[in-house]
Amino acid sequence: MAIPTPDLLGLYYASCDLPSPGANAPDRIVGTGATQMVIPLTNVTEANAFWNGATGYFTGSGTSATLRGVPFHVRAWNATAKTLTLAAPLPTAPVAGDALKLFKGGKYATNQEILAMKVSGKQPEVESVSGPNITGITIKKVSALLGEGTLSVYYVASTRALSIRMGTSGSYGPETFLTGDATNVAVYNTDLSGFILVDVAFSSLRPSSSYTDTFTLAYPKGNFIPNFQGYETNDGIGRTRYHLAVIKNKATDPLDAMAALSVWTGKPAGANTTCSVANNPSYTAAATISVSNASTWPTRGFWIRNRTKNDLRYIDYRSGNTLYAKAILWAVLPFKSGSTAISPGMTITTASTDNAIVDQVMITSGSWAGGNATGELHLKKLVGTWSTDNPIRVDGVQYAQASAAAVRGFRGTTAQSWANGDALEIASDLDIGINYPSGGFFKDPAADTIAPEGITFGLCQSQEEAAIVDSLMGGGTVGVWVRQNILDGTQSRSDIEGDVSISWF
Repeated sequence: MAIPTPDLLGLYYASCDLPSPGANAPDRIVGTGATQMVIPLTNVTEANAFWNGATGYFTGSGTSATLRGVPFHVRAWNATAKTLTLAAPLPTAPVAGDALKLFKGGKYATNQEILAMKVSGKQPEVESVSGPNITGITIKKVSALLGEGTLSVYYVASTRALSIRMGTSGSYGPETFLTGDATNVAVYNTDLSGFILVDVAFSSLRPSSSYTDTFTLAYPKGNFIPNFQGYETNDGIGRTRYHLAVIKNKATDPLDAMAALSVWTGKPAGANTTCSVANNPSYTAAATISVSNASTWPTRGFWIRNRTKNDLRYIDYRSGNTLYAKAILWAVLPFKSGSTAISPGMTITTASTDNAIVDQVMITSGSWAGGNATGELHLKKLVGTWSTDNPIRVDGVQYAQASAAAVRGFRGTTAQSWANGDALEIASDLDIGINYPSGGFFKDPAADTIAPEGITFGLCQSQEEAAIVDSLMGGGTVGVWVRQNILDGTQSRSDIEGDVSISWF
């Protein structure tokens, strides 16, 4: 039994249109008349609205160079016109014959790994990347664990050896000796965590001297979590989105396990600070929060966490050390005696003026048909309060009954009053939950706005707070669901930190 090397961990797209686990995500071909926002397709047959909310990217050697590796988010699929309408414009309009990939929902892992680092502006999984000096080497993938910055690749002709480092000075990692034509050869950095994968054309290697090529590495944006979800909240109603990534241990020996697998998400940069004065933010109206020093924080559209109170706020914008927080109009309402199905998007009311829009419905026991459905309603646009035993009505008809009072708060937290000296930090935009497959099958909600059944989500924004998978055997897979809460009227952002980090022993 051996410990798998980092290049044996794969992170794959999932999609509900596949016939089986690990199936190919086919190329979809662009027809004539595409614009930067509307793409006609020639070989897509799924029903109307099937691809609503899907993500994808452009691929293929025939695709325009300006679009290769460019991600997009589908707002709507029109099966009659066979057109995708996007949530944000592409940098240029596709042309007939361009190829793209589409991924929607859960169900099965594809055979397509989620795109990793960009290399000098190119996506190496989609288009060839090679340097001017080292011949016979093509970079196929760069691990995100190398981070952003300058990648130096060093070749020694006398030993046919390749090594890498981050930066233009310091030690290189261990040499990888090239012995013949090969694909996906791993070359590691000094601590053996980050790597590049290269294809080798042995006869094209230089026979003498040593050479160095440098490349600029950058994190890709929007390949997995779309950057432009905020475009969809211009109607003043928020959304919750769910996306599935699948981790695979690519080791061929089942006993080569990744034990104590830790999974966490990135978050925006910014130093921790404290409340500077007592703060009692209003739950039902926008409020200001004063902090000691927010000079390193973003200026708009970010989450913060009060670590002292375990409470989250969404900050519309920052002016100096003053934060302008959104009202807490989201809540959780426990219910019982459910006799008629409540669905996301419904407006519910009590006997009085209290009302809200349903974002998610979580059934924990019973059934609607049996008249005893029990669970939680996740609400948005909450007006007033909801007391224990109050009726839950839709269009004046009682569908269920509150089993406890509604609790305001974001992403599973309970809204609190904040005090002078409370510890504050930037928070991730994302929550994650683990999905163990059954027969290769993952949870498969009807839409990306519907929660995968039975998955527990948490704020896992550091290795210390990571979600844990006890052990992943060679060839095994596990799903990572990512939840993104997009509040009412949120503006789109180009810097959502959607990276998923993984480590193991």
